[in-house]
Amino acid sequence: MRVLLIGPCPPPHGGISVHVSGIHRQLMAAGVTCRVLDMSRLRPGIWFGLTVIRHALQGWTLHLHTNGHNVKSWLLALGCGLAGQSRGGCILTLHSGMVPGYLETAPHWRRTLAALTCSLYRLVICVNPEIRSALPSLGAEAPKPEVRAWIDRHQPLFSTVLFFRPEYGFDVLVAGLARLRCRYPSLGCIVMGSGEQLTEAKSRVSAACLEENILLLGDVNHDACLAMMSACDVFLRTTLEDGDSISVREALSLGVPVVASRVGTRPAGAILFHPGNVEEMLAKIDLALAMGKSNRSQTAGCMDRLMEIYV
Repeated sequence: MRVLLIGPCPPPHGGISVHVSGIHRQLMAAGVTCRVLDMSRLRPGIWFGLTVIRHALQGWTLHLHTNGHNVKSWLLALGCGLAGQSRGGCILTLHSGMVPGYLETAPHWRRTLAALTCSLYRLVICVNPEIRSALPSLGAEAPKPEVRAWIDRHQPLFSTVLFFRPEYGFDVLVAGLARLRCRYPSLGCIVMGSGEQLTEAKSRVSAACLEENILLLGDVNHDACLAMMSACDVFLRTTLEDGDSISVREALSLGVPVVASRVGTRPAGAILFHPGNVEEMLAKIDLALAMGKSNRSQTAGCMDRLMEIYV
């Protein structure tokens, strides 16, 4: 693995440079080949472009750090994103707290530029939840009014992504929510996904008298899924068998607490319970609710979280 970090590096250039230099030190300490293309010394131009393209063609992962609150920033990101399509892939980190306001007031062509640019990156990292929440509006439709109204009626709010198959533990989820509703009558859980046992799942929800508390949303596009995750208090993963769940990692990157079964590979930060143990799951949900949402950026986590970005 080889990583090219693109962004200002020396400390006088503020917050972005702290992230870039910090990531560089940690990757080098972990034995990862890493270089910094220091934009405080090398401005975008022909030499800059040739350097980025050369590394991309050689299979380096490009990781651009930029503010995201002006056209120049997005044009730079577009260029790096196009270069990253060759071999090593590319990652974008947006740093400015002004990104949500910029995207909200930007004309259509600027929003289109931002949406196109983000689509080129295999991962877009946001340093706070507000930026992450602003991105889905670029290309995805806003939740339907009835879905928005349903969300507003329920507290605390949970979400999960699954297939309706036995190994996904939907019966464990329903059993836990039925018991939890005794303490939180207005709780809600958004279930995203489909599967051959959807009819049985609807019957299970009805038998538990949870029709008002569980919203079976079906399949949704990725941006809408992230928007639903970010609106929730806790993300749940009740699988009996699992691999390395992308949805778990995405929820954590949004700062949403995750309660997941102790199966497969779980990243640092997930709160785990033994698969099928409803009692333990409820205790972990209580812990997650007490913790609340985190404002940590993905790049500010431990070394394990940092390495997960590039692997």
